[in-house]
Amino acid sequence: MRVFAGQGIAERCDSCDAIAADGYAKGLPMGGDDAGTEAPQSPVWAMKDPIGPNLDRIQIVMGRVENSKRHDAIFDVVASGDRRQADGTVTPIDAPIDLATGAFGAERGDPEWVGVLTDPDRNRDQQAFRNVRALPLPTAGWTLYDEINAGATYPPEVKREIVERAWVSPIRHVLN
Repeated sequence: MRVFAGQGIAERCDSCDAIAADGYAKGLPMGGDDAGTEAPQSPVWAMKDPIGPNLDRIQIVMGRVENSKRHDAIFDVVASGDRRQADGTVTPIDAPIDLATGAFGAERGDPEWVGVLTDPDRNRDQQAFRNVRALPLPTAGWTLYDEINAGATYPPEVKREIVERAWVSPIRHVLN
């Protein structure tokens, strides 16, 4: 997974190489300190784990501290299928796992994504951060594997599936 932040970055990139070239030329990489004065554009790229399920979505988590209180917001940059709502939210995906075997679904999601988000509500007078995470489709949790392989039993409210997350180092906005 890769992410950059900067100005004048292409609104659409077709590959990780294009994102990297544009990101290094016009911005800074993950883990960097952004001291710019305009709302940054954040191109992101993610690819699924070779042995894992396809990706469900890529999100940018933005946070700041205001009046001694932490505030954060999550923005869906890209999502699989036609699930994006007019308000920017994404409906949950229907990608059940096989409760008898623990196998995850391979029909939904996407193996790779590229997307660009321009920070929608950035106040450049506040210190803040933005972090990117990729969410794959659900997989079986250890509780399900315990039930399948060891005959363990759990109450119905115990989750049998999990959604893992891959994440990158945050880009911080620092004041000059």
